[in-house]
Amino acid sequence: MIKLTKSEIMMKIRKSNLKFAWINTFSDLKLIDLKNDNFIETWLDSLIEAKIFDENREISIMPYDNEDYFSVVEFDGNSKEYVEERQILNKNKSPFINKNENVNVIDMLVIRNYLNYDDDGQAYIYYTKLCNIERGYING
Repeated sequence: MIKLTKSEIMMKIRKSNLKFAWINTFSDLKLIDLKNDNFIETWLDSLIEAKIFDENREISIMPYDNEDYFSVVEFDGNSKEYVEERQILNKNKSPFINKNENVNVIDMLVIRNYLNYDDDGQAYIYYTKLCNIERGYING
C-alpha cells in the first residue's frame, strides 16, 4: 500500500493505460470505459472506493485517514491461478449500451477470484478483482 495525493492519483490513473473504472462515491456508483470517458478528479472528494482495472491489473483506491491522501493498492494477476464469474449489469441500463441497440443486448462484469492453497491443499480465494466488461445477448 502506498499513500498518494489527489494529483498523484490522477497522474497514476492516466499513466496506467487500464481500460475501466468502477467508482463508488457517497452519492453515486459509476462504471466507465476509460478509453471513452475521463476519471474526474472531483469524484475523489466523496470517494468510498475506486477500482481501475483491465484483464490482469487493478489499482484499488480508498481515502486514507487524512483527507489529503488516498490509500493505493496495486494487483497484477498475470500468471496467477483464478476462476471467473460473470455478473449481468442492469438489463438495458448498462453504461456501455447505446440507446439504439437491440433490447436483447446485455453487458456483463467479469470478476476473477484468485486462488491460493493452505497446507492441506484446500483452495481458498485470496483476492477478488474486477477484470473486464463483456457484451452478451439474451435469447428470446
